Amino acid sequence: MVALHYMCYNFCRVHQTLRITPALEAGLSDHIWSIEELVTLLLPKRLAA
Repeated sequence: MVALHYMCYNFCRVHQTLRITPALEAGLSDHIWSIEELVTLLLPKRLAA
């Protein structure tokens, strides 16, 4: 559960001081993730397709 919070915090949430996500600032991602993208990481591959 804690890992999901960190993923959402770093990849989905636009921070007020940065005006982008921490993952974008660090160069780990090229776009702001949606919650749906985050949830698909939890699903087995056969259910995600």
